[in-house]
Order: sequence, then C-alpha cells, then structure tokens
Amino acid sequence: MKILFLVLGILFTLTSESFSIGQEGMRSYQSSQEKALKLPELDKGESGTPDWQWGKDERPLPPSELQYLEAEEEAPAADWFWANGNPLTTNESLAMPRSLTFPNWIQNGDDPINRPPEETKSQPAGQEVFLTADHMTHGNNRNLLWAWGKVIIRLDGRVIRADKVKVNNKTGNGKATGHVIITQDDGTRLKSKKALFNINNQQGKLFETRGRLGEKYYIEGKEITRYSKNHYKVQKGHLTTCEGKLPDWLFEAESMDIVMGDRVLFTNGVFKIRDIPILYIPIGYLPIDRERKSGLLIPSFGSGSVGGASFNNAYYWAINGHSDATFGLDYSEQRGFKPSIEYRYTPNSHTTGSLNASFIDDKATDSTFWKVDAIHKQTLPNDFKFSGKLDLESEAFNRNFNDSTSQRARRNSDSHATITKNWGSSSLDILTRYRDSSQSDSDQTFAQLPQITYKTQKQSIGDTDFFFSQDSSFTSFLTDLDSSPDVDDNFSVQRFDFHPRISYTTKIAPWLAFTPSLGLRETIYSKGLDAADNNKRLDFFTRESFDVSASLQGPRFEKIFDLKNKYTPKVKHLIEPRITYNYIPDLDETDRGKIKVFDGIDTVSRRSTITYSLTQRILQKEREKGDNFNTREVLRFDISQTIDLIEATGSETSENKRPFSDLRFDLDSRLYDNLELNFDSTFDVHENVLKTFNVELGVKPIDSLYLFFERRFTRNQETFLVGTVDWTFGEGWRIQGTTRFDEKEKVFQENNFSLLYDNPCKCWGFKFDIVERNNLARGLGSDREVKYLLGITLRGLGSLSTGNKKKLIHREFKSIK
Repeated sequence: MKILFLVLGILFTLTSESFSIGQEGMRSYQSSQEKALKLPELDKGESGTPDWQWGKDERPLPPSELQYLEAEEEAPAADWFWANGNPLTTNESLAMPRSLTFPNWIQNGDDPINRPPEETKSQPAGQEVFLTADHMTHGNNRNLLWAWGKVIIRLDGRVIRADKVKVNNKTGNGKATGHVIITQDDGTRLKSKKALFNINNQQGKLFETRGRLGEKYYIEGKEITRYSKNHYKVQKGHLTTCEGKLPDWLFEAESMDIVMGDRVLFTNGVFKIRDIPILYIPIGYLPIDRERKSGLLIPSFGSGSVGGASFNNAYYWAINGHSDATFGLDYSEQRGFKPSIEYRYTPNSHTTGSLNASFIDDKATDSTFWKVDAIHKQTLPNDFKFSGKLDLESEAFNRNFNDSTSQRARRNSDSHATITKNWGSSSLDILTRYRDSSQSDSDQTFAQLPQITYKTQKQSIGDTDFFFSQDSSFTSFLTDLDSSPDVDDNFSVQRFDFHPRISYTTKIAPWLAFTPSLGLRETIYSKGLDAADNNKRLDFFTRESFDVSASLQGPRFEKIFDLKNKYTPKVKHLIEPRITYNYIPDLDETDRGKIKVFDGIDTVSRRSTITYSLTQRILQKEREKGDNFNTREVLRFDISQTIDLIEATGSETSENKRPFSDLRFDLDSRLYDNLELNFDSTFDVHENVLKTFNVELGVKPIDSLYLFFERRFTRNQETFLVGTVDWTFGEGWRIQGTTRFDEKEKVFQENNFSLLYDNPCKCWGFKFDIVERNNLARGLGSDREVKYLLGITLRGLGSLSTGNKKKLIHREFKSIK
C-alpha cells in the first residue's frame, strides 16, 4: 500500500505543469523570511521569435497567458492611485493632468549632477535578478513568469515595484502594471501606470509617468522611453526643477530627448510661469549640466532709449577639451545687426588666451564700427613668462556699444606684450606697447618698440655692509608730434639708460637708522628735438649725472595696549618719523633741452630737496580659530611734505618763492570688518587752500545692509559723488542702488538700480537692472540714455539674460575674513 501511494505521488508530480502558492501560505511563509526567486540564467542562443517583444505589438498568446492579460485590462482605473491616496479620474486615465503634482515621496536635492557615463551594454549572462511577490507562477514552458501582490524586482542599480509583473525569462522582456515605481541609485524615482522593461539591459518604456530624474529634475510625460541609465525620450511631457502642485516654471514640449548630465533637445516647447504660457520655442536646446556642450544658447531680449528693442542670438561650440567658441548675432532695432565671435583656449597648464571680435554697420550713424581684443599668457622655456594684449577698435566703438563705465570713458586703444624673467635678486622685462587714439578729432600715437629693462635688487657686496642695485633700460620710442588727424609728424628716438647705485645702512641706535646712497647715471639718446625751431631733429647726444640721497629713519616709538579681550587681546601703536635728502647736480643743462620727455627718466634735472614724513600704524592681535592669533595692520596714517632748497635759497623775492610742496595726508583703515574708511588729501600751504580731497566710507551696520559713500574733489576740476545702498532682505532678495553725481555740473552722470532674487533653495532667480546715464553716442537720441536689463536663472537648466554682463557701478562689500 505504501508503495502504491509513493508511485501515485511521483506520477502526480511529473504530470503537474504549474504551481501556485496561496496567499495565506505566502504571507505565513514571508512572516519568517522574505520569499526570493532568483530568475534562471537566460538562454540567448535559441533561435526563433520570442513569444512577447518589448516595444512591439504582442503576438497571439496561449490561452492561459491571454486570460491573465484580459483580467489585467479589465482592472478599474482606481487600481492606480496618486501619492495622496486619491484614485485617478476618468480624464486622468486618458490624458496627463495639465499641471505638475509632485508627491511627498520625491525628495529635493541641491547637489550638482555629475555626468555619468552612458550605459548601453546588456547585463552579462548570469547576473543576479531578484524578484519577490505575494504570488508567483510559471507558464507551461516555464519561460513566462507571472507575479502579483507587492512585486519587487531588484536589478543592477535599479528597483521596480508594481502590483503585477510578467517576465519572459527567454527574452528578458517584462511588463509591470499598477502602482509602478522605478528607482535608481542616482536618485531617479519615477511613478507610472504601466511600464515595459528588459532585465537584460537598461531599456524600458513607461506610460503616464511623473517623478524625478536624478536629484533635482522633476518630469511628467504621457510616454517615457528609457534607452539607458542616462538617456530618456519623453512624449508630451513637462520638465522643471521646481516642487509643488503648481511649479513656478516649467518647460512643456511635444517631445524631449534628455541625456542626464548633458542636455535636453525639444520640439514645440512652451515656457510657462505658474502654468501661464510665456514663450513658444518651436525647437530648442537646454543644458542640464555644468560641462561645456555645443549648441544654440537661449536668445535674450532687451530695450534701450538709443538702440530700441534688441534680440541677441548665440551659438556655443565646444571644440574640444581645451578650446571653445561663441558665435553671436545681435540685432538692435535702431542700429542693425552686430555679429561677434569669442574664442577661448587653454591647450595646457602653461598657456591660456582668448580672442573677441565684433562688427556693426550702424544704421543710426551710417558708419562702420569694429573691435578686436585678444589676450595670451604663456610660460616659455627656462621659466620665461609671456603676456600679451591686442586692443584694436574703430573710432568711438566703446563709447557707442560698451556698457562698462570705464571702457566708455577710454579715448585710446592700448596693445602691449611683455616677456619677463626673474632670478630672485634680479629681473628682465621686455615690453612692446602701442597706443593709438580712438577719437575722430585726434591721432595721438605713442609706442615703445621695444623697451628692455634689467633690474638688480638691493644686495650686499661680499661680507661688507655695503649694498649694490642698478636699473638699466633700452627703449625705442615712437610718437606723433602733431595730434591733428590730417597731419603726421612722427618722431622716433632710441634711448639707453644705465643707473647703478651703492648704499650703506648703519644703526646709530636700536631705534635710529641712517642710510646714505650714491648713484651714477649715463643716458644716451639717438637724436634730440628742438621744440623752439619747429621740432627740428638734432643729432646723437648723451647726458651724464649722479645723485646722492640720505635717509634717517627714527626714532621709532611704540606702545602696546592690553585690552583684556579674548578676541582682540592686544593693540600696538607705532610712530615712525623719516627724513630723506635727495641731491642731483646741475650737469649737461644744454643737453637737457634737447630731450623729448616720455617718462620719469627724461625729467631728471637739478634737485636739492628734503622730504619729511610721519607714519602712524596700529597693529591688532586677533583670534582666528582656537588659540591661533593673527596680527593685522588696521590703520596707517601718513603725513608728508617736501621742501625745495634750490627754490628756498634762490634769488627770487620771498613773495614769488614757493619752496614747500603740497602737504599730503593719507589714511587707510579697516578697524573692523564692517567699517572701512580711507582718504587722501593735499593742501597748498602757499595759497592756503585744499587742492584735493578723496574719501571712501563703507559701513555695514547689520549683515543685511551695506552703505557706501565716495567723494573725489580736485580744485578747479570735476568733483564727483558716488553713493551705494545694498540691502538684502527676505529669503534671497537684494536691492542695489548707486548714483554718480557731478558737483560742478550739478547733474547725475549715471544712476544704476538692481533688483535681485537668488534663493538657492528655490528653482529660479532673476536680476532686473535699470541704467540711466549720459548718452555718449553723439547725434543719437537725447542727452540721456536709459537701458533695461533682465536676467533669469532657471536653476539646473541655465540662464535667460539680456544686456551686457559686465558689472555696473555698484560698490560691494568685501570682507577681510
């Protein structure tokens, strides 16, 4: 009898073609341990058409499989819920909702995305794939696996959760329905109604999906195709970095091709703010990383009272890893098209440079304007360093088309190149420079072609207390003696100057030092100039001279104050007087009249002066971290004046003598990080008037407010006032206002206003600038010019901007910490 039952059991096992685990039995089993099924290794060598293929219409299925799928299609829409627990409505089952709704399970991430490598290779055979579920069953041929009830599939780098799953073990194709959630180790979390996938590779397709790509890109799409870990294609979808049911901004497009860490290509795109359509873009490109990528940049818009409405386009070309270029085509309503190019290169760690060029055939003035700038820096063999700048422009280009205040005020171009070499105590400098006027009513020219300078720093002579130093230079000058644009009177001269010096320092007392020095000077000129005889050229000549100086420094007074403060325990006050005598004899007076003056070497003449100064310094000992202290100079105040002994002892009457120079005051201070006060002034002791007075005052009474005031005064010349208010308020809001006022003309030369919103916790920011200033473009519009500049930052996608990105005249707080 036992044998009979044994035989019957064996026959029952062999004839059984499927098995089922009851719900109660599975839950009882899983209460003690998780039920895991390791899918068998896939047989990829068999030929024939698979029973079910991803991405194509399914072929007729066996009755048992068809019955399963029919039951699946008959499931009500309420089988799939949003994260808030509400079921899908009928409309939501057919089409995606109009606005984004991101559930609470999507975490916000602010970390930048590093571009991961594309993964297109299939998983190697035998890679482990784990599936757990409440219920599982096999098809008749054991190639098909059905699972339902809390299904979890764990793959390499991703997890699929669903209510029901079907997997073809032979092809690797699978289908998941009901509460489908797909997560990846890069932070991606997508929730969809239905998904097709393949356990052998990275590919899949999701339907009616919303969620997050990576750590910060929120997406919604009717159909999302996954080609790899990084590559997605979205049909009828949205993309944003904003959270919430109604995002602050989003891009809606008919189709989007997304490569994470790279870019988004889209067609029929609409940019929306709070679900309100703002801008339609038929086809476009969006960067979604920080790396350099070729493509069209987002166009920008602007408006001005002189140029009218403007539209700027640019194409960025990432040529290779060490060079790139930007091609621009800007359009101004009143002035026309302005093409431009910017090329940048860094072929190695020792070389860098850039080239900028722009051109415009100006409709407003019927003139052609152009500008070319280039910068090149390179470390040459034997540690020589090269630095060059090419600065060429047509007449008044900067005045018409540059937004930088300093550039608009320039009246000449300045191109130069230098080669330098340092040997510790000596240096070699080779300079070429060419300056040319950019004004139509002048052709002033100045050139140094070249200037070679060799300097030896002060160094001891053997074991003695004597020191040697020298300056030697050779220069070839070129200039136009007549600045009229219709007349050229070029004058070229070569000059060689040799100036060695010997000095000796002795300590008369620990607090008193005396340093005399003697210098010899030989200067050779290839030709001279007789200005009294219509700039007649003169022959070769030389100039010889010597100079004597003596410096007495001290006595030095100092006092240390113990403040008994744990952050600033001590302060030192120093008083350092100094007296210096300089003497140059009256030699070669006749030859000095032949010299065309270019720099300080040419102005060397008879001299006998005494300069006296008093310097006060305050040093402050400050705590940094822990028990570490740092000593900082918080205040320096200099008073100095020079007396001309030749003038004082001359034969002129006392009323005509002016032996004393202007009395000079100079203060630099930073007593506290939030207080800066600097000023310099000169006082004419003979006329008893203030000749110059320049002051800067910056105060930051609280962390959110910075106030700056500057006044620059020169007697009988222009006097300017500059004031800035910089206020940060709320979360990321900032207002800046700056004005520049001409006291003499009683007019505001320039006014700048900026409103900035830049909250790093938000998905967007903007900056709005208003520039109102004098119109330097002659003959165009009124005497005043107004510009409106707008910049919008879409965090994670890049920026929309208008106008020039150069800084305005706002003064900003710079901390010393």
